[in-house]
Amino acid sequence: MARVDRHPEVKDYIVEMTLGEIQARGGVADLSEDGQLIVLADYRLPIDHAAFDALDKRAEVISDLGIRRKVKKLTDDAFLAGKPPRRRSIFDRTGPARVFNDRLRQTVFDVLCRGDPDIFDRTRTALKVAHDEMLRIFGICFPSYNPFRFIPSIRLTQTLFENLHWDNHSIDDDFHQARLFGNLDARPRIWHVSHHSDDYLRLIYDEFDLGRFAGKDPNLLLEYIHADLLGGLTDTWMEHLPKHKIAFESGEVWSGESRLISHQIFYGEAAAVFMWFMKATDMVNPKNRFNERVAAVHRDMAGRRSYHT
Repeated sequence: MARVDRHPEVKDYIVEMTLGEIQARGGVADLSEDGQLIVLADYRLPIDHAAFDALDKRAEVISDLGIRRKVKKLTDDAFLAGKPPRRRSIFDRTGPARVFNDRLRQTVFDVLCRGDPDIFDRTRTALKVAHDEMLRIFGICFPSYNPFRFIPSIRLTQTLFENLHWDNHSIDDDFHQARLFGNLDARPRIWHVSHHSDDYLRLIYDEFDLGRFAGKDPNLLLEYIHADLLGGLTDTWMEHLPKHKIAFESGEVWSGESRLISHQIFYGEAAAVFMWFMKATDMVNPKNRFNERVAAVHRDMAGRRSYHT
């Protein structure tokens, strides 16, 4: 069971439910849309954790910064799809044991898998099991959703002391997302979570003149808060917001809308982050979609000022 240390100054939106309980109530789409973080109780992904332990998680050894960024946020296609590699010629004792057509996949093999075919194959098998199981869990948790896009993202490098943030997809389309997270590591994955995005916007709206973002892409507002107020990727630990602390055990799975739930990965080494994108018409309550919640903050704050003047 995940260890959860709740902070009294942050809304308690963490719920723990078994897959049986979720199935009996017809899924958790309503809870996720409301901004709840749902942890699957008494459940572990049936995967080979030793496969992920064998990987080299030091992304900093990759000299090409563009490739390094991609390796940090892979999709499992790097292992499960693509043209099969060529094997090294018996006459070549210096080249890689496998040669991929794709530079990113070659880096995954050479660096993460240490150039070892056995590590690559074992990781591929473990990811296939995790992939299929995450799809099964999605069907139980969100049976009414009809996704138009699916991204099976994986994290196979170490993440430490990430800054608090809300995810920003940098696209202003008015869509809804569902996410499943799975800890693929043998060690706990530690998260800190704080206020919902719309709650925090209300707290700081006047102080930072957030009304100037009304009618604009809400991702611009998130980026301003992340980069200018919370420190972004360069000035870590600038913010001092109260946070719940969660340690997700090996194999645990949880779900939450990461544009609503602020989060900070304090420690983690291997994880699945599967994302599904839906139209608002798929939702239980379309008014709970991210774009509308941000728009509602602007309307409420503008209405409050009009009332007082």
